[in-house]
Amino acid sequence: VQEAAVSAMAVLEEEARMVLMPHVPTILQVYAQAFSKYQAKNLIILYDACGTLADSIGKELMRPDLVNLMLPPLLAKWESLKDEDKSLFPMLECLSSVVQAVGPSFAHYAQPVFNRSIHLIGVALESQEKDPYNSLEDEYIVCSLDLVSGMAEGLA
Repeated sequence: VQEAAVSAMAVLEEEARMVLMPHVPTILQVYAQAFSKYQAKNLIILYDACGTLADSIGKELMRPDLVNLMLPPLLAKWESLKDEDKSLFPMLECLSSVVQAVGPSFAHYAQPVFNRSIHLIGVALESQEKDPYNSLEDEYIVCSLDLVSGMAEGLA
């Protein structure tokens, strides 16, 4: 049920775009609760829905009330994920979209996210030296670089 509900929200976000604006605070409150309750597979779908919302409403997400609803639970989840957690990939993609949407409002959170992204790239490069055919490490590098790029774009 959770999977179907969040998937439906992602589709609605893509289609409705700005029509959703009056409802975004409520959507973000529900997403914040879901971050603390959802497990593995459903979290991945939730990351997708958050990224889709950011892509759909864009810079409207810069409103301080929306930033305060979205970023703390999202970044708490980011901090709780281990570096080797497979759900880190969709989280990196989600954060890339969110960072670009919230723009300069992300400045307060940028340093630890940047540091971890660089750390992930370093770990992946070291691992790649040991096993140059490990495509998983390539994904860590690409997703982390995408996030750093999104931060540069959003904060510029």
